[in-house]
Amino acid sequence: MTQLTEHFTLAEMIVSPTAKRLGIPNTPTPAHIENMRYCCEKILEPVRAKFGPVTINSSYRAPLVNKAVGGSATSQHVNGQAIDFEVKGVDNKKVADWVADNLEFDQVILEFYAAGDKNSGWVHASIKKEGGNRKQRLVATKSKAGGTKYTPVKDFDPSTTKEAGAPVLETVAKVAKAAPKAAPPAVTGLGPMAALQAKCGVGADGKWGPGTFKAAKDYFKLSTAQAAHFFGQCSHESGGFKVFSENLNYSDKGLNGIFKKYFPTIASTAGYARKPEKIANKVYANRMGNGPESSGDGYKFRGRGPIQLTGKDNYTAFAKDIKRPDVLTNPDIVATELAFESALWFFNKNGLFAIADKGVTDAVIGQITRRVNGGTHGLDDRIKKTKQYAAWG
Repeated sequence: MTQLTEHFTLAEMIVSPTAKRLGIPNTPTPAHIENMRYCCEKILEPVRAKFGPVTINSSYRAPLVNKAVGGSATSQHVNGQAIDFEVKGVDNKKVADWVADNLEFDQVILEFYAAGDKNSGWVHASIKKEGGNRKQRLVATKSKAGGTKYTPVKDFDPSTTKEAGAPVLETVAKVAKAAPKAAPPAVTGLGPMAALQAKCGVGADGKWGPGTFKAAKDYFKLSTAQAAHFFGQCSHESGGFKVFSENLNYSDKGLNGIFKKYFPTIASTAGYARKPEKIANKVYANRMGNGPESSGDGYKFRGRGPIQLTGKDNYTAFAKDIKRPDVLTNPDIVATELAFESALWFFNKNGLFAIADKGVTDAVIGQITRRVNGGTHGLDDRIKKTKQYAAWG
């Protein structure tokens, strides 16, 4: 059994009664599998953390299977970029509303839902790993002609927004309020830790400790558990709050070993070794919203902040969410005055505070680590730091 993420397998993502009944192979390619893994990481795991076990109705459909079920020729199911799902006992409208308010997505469609019947219909959600997600919210209903009608909506249920995602949405709102359009004079020119301290109203000495932890927890309106997980991960990822900008100063052997896709031989590294700007522009070109190598986007939008905000799409979304358009013209501020806001945005976007609410245990720290790191690298240190910060209260 192939495990895509902690709670979801490949088998449940490709199951199809129609394919079985008609004897049609429903076999994905490696690229399709990676798309499904991304759907699990970015949508299904956060939903499960918030609401509980998820029932998957449909994900990947081979082209012939998609045709047999009457799917659109452009359906994202064919690429493994979409899932249809439900959460037993939870209103589908509430689930759709929470996903659209709190997660990154391309489309969220509330399909064939009948008001008052929480078990009616299902939620369709999609996401594109390469970026360029459209953030479309749609409601699907039967048309008079018997087909399907898709109606765009601004919000599935504005009256339940707080209930559906209060902890995350409230935090985002507070961060936006805390980060004004122009940097306060007291923050300009300070390093990331000192900038955070200045905003929190404590001595801006750039040193991390219990006083800064408690002030930052209050400033960002986090619970003790949320703050412990957040700063525990930030501390490990930034080498003890020391590294806030991606180091791309690789040797020829380093390039060949780490970025083998772009530098398949030592000879191919000629002109790039020990040149961080050229390296970033090459390895980050034409993905995450970046332009070609010649655009310079790779280096301009390289990893910054304690959890390394990377790529033009992410910088653009972050700038929009905290109402700071200057992030796009002066991205270096993500490594200084907005470093921790960028990491907070990552936690919100990936539903990590909902997981943090489960408590400060080894299992929960491990779950969040896999979302942040993609594995469990440095888990012992993350556990130590998170529990230490939780004890600070």
